[in-house]
Amino acid sequence: MTALFLIILIIALTSSVYSQAPSSPIPLSSISNSFTRGNPSSDLTVDLWIDLGCSDCLAEWPLLKSVYETYEDTVKFNYHLFPLPYHQFAFLLAKSANCVDLHGDAGDVFNFFDIVYTNENQALIYNSVTANMTYNDVMTDIVSNFVTESSASLSADDFLGFMASDYDCESNTRYQFKNAALNQIYGTPMYTINGVTVTDGLSSMDDWTAMIDGLLQ
Repeated sequence: MTALFLIILIIALTSSVYSQAPSSPIPLSSISNSFTRGNPSSDLTVDLWIDLGCSDCLAEWPLLKSVYETYEDTVKFNYHLFPLPYHQFAFLLAKSANCVDLHGDAGDVFNFFDIVYTNENQALIYNSVTANMTYNDVMTDIVSNFVTESSASLSADDFLGFMASDYDCESNTRYQFKNAALNQIYGTPMYTINGVTVTDGLSSMDDWTAMIDGLLQ
């Protein structure tokens, strides 16, 4: 009798839990989780997951630019920021990129990527170099220079003001990080093509050409 009572109780509790579940999926956030360029109508989408504080992304950036320049008319490219936590100021760089995207001119965020992804500039924000610097030191003395160089519409004072007061700069960056985790991204750079993760074999322009041309046919 006791066993029967426990079974009935478990069934009742389970039914109660499921009856309280939402009847439709919770909608995704309307916040943009990527920076897009290329052909927005293309049937082929390349998603690139990058970290502005990552030396591997720095090394790959010239190749990734060449891929975009070759296929900008035929492929849609989505660039996702995934600031890895062991790069001390990667989140600051990602937040700054979102600030440029929100308050600069169209395309300025890609200028920002180009400026950060140079040996001399990325070296300024390496962990060993910034070990004794505060968040505000790095933002004011280093990153603000990247921003003003990348956007004619943003002064250093404007940038610092937006970083302090515009929560969209922060929330977009957080959402992008969570979106990367949701998509099982675990490092940078990583790529997905039409939603399929490609973890190997894209180390040269020939590799990219073979992959993309084969899918465009």
